[in-house]
Amino acid sequence: MTREEEQCYICGDSVPQRLQVAVKRQAVSPMTNVVFLASLAFTAYCFFGEHKLSLPVTLAISSTLLLVRIIAERIAKKNAN
Repeated sequence: MTREEEQCYICGDSVPQRLQVAVKRQAVSPMTNVVFLASLAFTAYCFFGEHKLSLPVTLAISSTLLLVRIIAERIAKKNAN
């Protein structure tokens, strides 16, 4: 079967058509982009840096970046509506 066919060539039943669904783009705030870049830089520093941070400090920084990103996305979504 192809997408253009409207009937099954074996049994003759009609083929249900696919619904065309429009995808709504979500707004990405500049703050989300900044936090993503900061997270990327922090990850690179943790992998390649000579001075290693302790686990609690690393978890605190990562958690803070994640929370800031979540809050920025919620604010952007609220402002878009």
